[in-house]
Amino acid sequence: MRVAEYGEADKLVTFYGADLGRVTGIAKGAKKSKQRFVNKLEEFSLLRIFYRPPRSPAGLLLISEAELLAAHLSLRTDFRRYAAAMYLGELIVRFTRDHDPDRRLYLLLAWALAALDQGKMPHQIVLFAHLHLLETVGYRPELSRCSACHQPVRAQHRYIFLPGSGALVCSACSSDRSSHALHLSVQTIRLLASAQSFELDRLQRLHFPRHALAEAMAALHHFSLHLLQQDIHSWRLLRSLMSDRPLRHNASA
Repeated sequence: MRVAEYGEADKLVTFYGADLGRVTGIAKGAKKSKQRFVNKLEEFSLLRIFYRPPRSPAGLLLISEAELLAAHLSLRTDFRRYAAAMYLGELIVRFTRDHDPDRRLYLLLAWALAALDQGKMPHQIVLFAHLHLLETVGYRPELSRCSACHQPVRAQHRYIFLPGSGALVCSACSSDRSSHALHLSVQTIRLLASAQSFELDRLQRLHFPRHALAEAMAALHHFSLHLLQQDIHSWRLLRSLMSDRPLRHNASA
């Protein structure tokens, strides 16, 4: 959820609802409210929102009240969890359209924010959510075989991930040995394939070693960049926290 001030007393609220999808509404008097909205319209909160339809087809929802279901406070007080939640929120915004609901996306986002709030590994939760989001919107990466020779993934090969197609090519079929190629180890590929097949409530059984997590997150990020044809701004912060390197203002994204 994103909240912006509007005028002297109102707030604009953008949220993703199970039945509405991504929508923006106006909460009249929210900045002065003592009951209806106080401490409720915060980023990453789970709310029950009461609203009236817009007065015109292009208008905003009129939000009359909000009931707080889960505050997810740690996502606003712990920097790593905040960065992870920001990245997930940006992915949802980039991959969805206004008034186009998908209950699977709603449940995925609700699961991810709850898992982050419960203290689960932030970057691993981001990876799982990103992977399942891609499948939900119709861009499931193909991780079972080489896209050139069609042979199943085998331990004796190394693999390159192709962000243009979301597919793999094995070392026997690829002539690209550059350091810029997105190399994936067989361990990373098999962990990603397991994560694809697991339901959300089983994902916590998986554990990605640090190198596998870095490989997998970079691959999904570059695949998403190709699909969206626009930057995902919160990636730079998330990546810097994963590597434990200081974030420099002149570093390339």
